[in-house]
Amino acid sequence: MNPIVNEPGFQAASAMTAAMASIDSIDSETSDAAGQYPMEECVFLDPEVQRIMRSNNEDTSEYPKYGWVDITQDFKSACSELNLGELAQDMLFGLFEAMSAIEMMDPKMDVGMGYNKNDAAPHTFESAVEAGVLKLNNLTNEELIGVFDALFSCIVSWLEGNSMDQVLFTCLYLHAPAKIEDKALKAFAHAVRNLIIIVKNIIISSSVNEEEDFQLYGNSSLLAPEDSSHVASIPTMLKEAEDELVRQSKNSNQPEDIMAVVHRLRFMRHFYQAIYSFDCAMKSVVDEPTINDIYKHLNASLELTPQIRKTIDMGTQPKAGSDCPNPLGFSPRVHDRSQPPTFPRSVKMRDRPSSITFLEELVHRLKYACKIIRMRDYYSSLNFFIDFSRKSGQCILSRSVLQGLFLSCRRLVFGTIAFKDFLWDSVRAFTSPPILNPKNPLATDCEIQMNLNSFFRYCVSTFTQFLRICGFNSARQRDKLGRFIGSFDLIQVEAARLDSYLSMLANEKLAEGNEAAATTLKYSAQFATWVLYNCFRAMMLYLMSGFELELYSVHEFIYIYWYPYELLIGFIVSALTRTENNLLAQEEYEREQQNAAGSATKNRNKPKPKKNKKQQKPYRQEIFYYHALMSMCGGFYKAMGALTKDGRIRQPMPKFDNEEIRFNRRFAPFANLTSPPPISYEEFKNIREHMMRPPSSEIYAIAAKHFDRARNALESIQNPEQEILDMLQVAKVNYVVMNVLAKGHQKDTKRQPEFDFSKHRHFPIIKLN
Repeated sequence: MNPIVNEPGFQAASAMTAAMASIDSIDSETSDAAGQYPMEECVFLDPEVQRIMRSNNEDTSEYPKYGWVDITQDFKSACSELNLGELAQDMLFGLFEAMSAIEMMDPKMDVGMGYNKNDAAPHTFESAVEAGVLKLNNLTNEELIGVFDALFSCIVSWLEGNSMDQVLFTCLYLHAPAKIEDKALKAFAHAVRNLIIIVKNIIISSSVNEEEDFQLYGNSSLLAPEDSSHVASIPTMLKEAEDELVRQSKNSNQPEDIMAVVHRLRFMRHFYQAIYSFDCAMKSVVDEPTINDIYKHLNASLELTPQIRKTIDMGTQPKAGSDCPNPLGFSPRVHDRSQPPTFPRSVKMRDRPSSITFLEELVHRLKYACKIIRMRDYYSSLNFFIDFSRKSGQCILSRSVLQGLFLSCRRLVFGTIAFKDFLWDSVRAFTSPPILNPKNPLATDCEIQMNLNSFFRYCVSTFTQFLRICGFNSARQRDKLGRFIGSFDLIQVEAARLDSYLSMLANEKLAEGNEAAATTLKYSAQFATWVLYNCFRAMMLYLMSGFELELYSVHEFIYIYWYPYELLIGFIVSALTRTENNLLAQEEYEREQQNAAGSATKNRNKPKPKKNKKQQKPYRQEIFYYHALMSMCGGFYKAMGALTKDGRIRQPMPKFDNEEIRFNRRFAPFANLTSPPPISYEEFKNIREHMMRPPSSEIYAIAAKHFDRARNALESIQNPEQEILDMLQVAKVNYVVMNVLAKGHQKDTKRQPEFDFSKHRHFPIIKLN
């Protein structure tokens, strides 16, 4: 026996060798002659393992009791029986140990291993300066443009989720900007390094990032600012470098090269100033002057991107096949030793043209995020957040800026309004309950105010969370919405309790003969309507996000479209219609009170002003939209039913499928809600069976009518957005397809149609093969 085995490759499988020590090839007599080792003297087991084994009263006979034996050849013979991708598993050698053995000393997995044994150690800032490969002064315009463009690519790659150590801090100039002698490069390096800190602070304070969105942590020594007062002086440094280069360009034979450098410095100055202003606004107050100043810097940045794009080729370019983003100033593997063992290794750096395009789009997204300051109630704010998520949901920085602008670090809306008061004003703008009007005589009633304050304080957490969820990426939104929807049930109970209390007071006031106070409390269902409307919106977002994430199989479309058609959208339309009717009734009551108060004849004889229909029906356009949405869902529900009846929808194999389980899992987040009531699979099954009784041609014709009604509703919407126009086109095409199928086209074919989601993310165009 050999107590230590030094065969190459044997150490990585040391645990397995101990487990295989009792293989049949080893003669039992030889083992007896060698003698048995007691457990305390076994080199394989340490005292801690022995103690745990004894404390657990385990059968120690299954553990190896013998010393090390040389089974290299037997091990290799056993491994030769494994196919590619197969792993051996033993009591002491599972998947974790196997993966660790595979990663050890593998250049692709082990950060401590070089890609080649002959590779030199990567340069640091000091070693690069000593070796003369890092220029600190007298850089040519071509070299400056190359370094600046490479840093733009690094910034974009970092914002896309890569580690700052693997992209940004591979630039050696960022390690010690104060030691750079070139004025333009020094100012730019200082700006990038401080920009990293500001962006990181914005994303951390907004808290809408996940690990797949953004890598927060990096080399902490490089993240520390060299001077806290230096952050605000960066624009001045950049401006001084710009002015000096502009003066040089006037006496130069090639001013275009110098101006290309100036354009990059100027872009960085305006972009940095905008991001810095965002950070300051998120920590204090978001007001119109601040937003106007940010707009000015963002617009200036946009004007410079075409100039930068045209001069990309003037700078030094990365070498073909190299991981280095620029020949000068970068050391791609400088942080290999400082990364944790499980850190991502492969980084796909953005090319320079697409990086400039990304920065241009980022500026547009930041400008769009600034519009949140115009939203003065929860209803419009929620719509804005949902729309922003749909258009710009993949950009972590713009999402974080939007969250920070709306709800500052002090948890105040725009830094000035408590969220409870914001909800108070939002309910008044949405349903306009008279009890919330400060001029109402009952507004000073202490008991009523106490109940109202209690209700709004109870709502703060849920409604804040709803807006925050809209700031995450689409996959996380769905995951969080699934857990969040159940919290509306408690809010519904509180709203119903408040409505009952106000209704009881209305009856008491009416009994006392106080008709004005009774009328004020009459429309008491408005609080429950407001809560239910937001709950339905969350449910609709959850269901429709499954189409965006491609989670649904085609055979599941029938009940995914059925639920909004039969239940959900009807509740949304009902809530909006009830709110609109309450508003109309209150306007009529206020008009009557004004007429009664005007006792003078000249006032009574004045012609009544024309009614402002837009003010009377503020939700008319949204009601039309939801009617169209209901018809679209109904059309797809009926179309899927007819296609399923004709055998044109591929179904999963029965032995691997249980539709009831799938149905319950798809609608599991809705199961605990009181309103809308949960629908069981049996109810859906009965409704589907009733729908599919007529001939398929008749069902196709009904689906065509649904798509036609959707088309009519969408065409009635004034000033439609692009999404409405896309839905309109889907409705028109599917109307034609359903009519064709209703007339017997492809009656005998069993080929499944193609569902094309390229036009609209929720509603596909049905294409017949």
